[in-house]
Amino acid sequence: MEDLLTSAWLDELRAALAAAEPVESPGRLALGQVVTGGPDGDVAYTLLFGGGQPASLVRGVEYALVTVVEPYETATDIASGTPAAGVLANGKVKVRGDVRALLDSQGALADLAEAVARARLATNRGIGPQEESP
Repeated sequence: MEDLLTSAWLDELRAALAAAEPVESPGRLALGQVVTGGPDGDVAYTLLFGGGQPASLVRGVEYALVTVVEPYETATDIASGTPAAGVLANGKVKVRGDVRALLDSQGALADLAEAVARARLATNRGIGPQEESP
């Protein structure tokens, strides 16, 4: 997964988010992610989702309510489908900010992941692991 977090990958993620149906939740969450030590250096972005509005991705984490910080190898493990429990157990993932907001938004995050997966299939975008077409 060498193209993870490249400009092209982030553009594909933006397109998949734009194509996904909005996620219903009590409010809008700004979830930041900082991935350190990638091939092109550190990458920071914020995922805005929920509240029945379309999801979007913006650079930086200045306005994130909660931010997840992880090394590149952990990000690739997650994107490759490694179960979160195993990845979290290694202690390399840090969470800053309103952890309660992150916990409270798990249902909306799961809904968003499903919506993005459906959008990826509909648009044939290559974000993360996908099954081969017959």
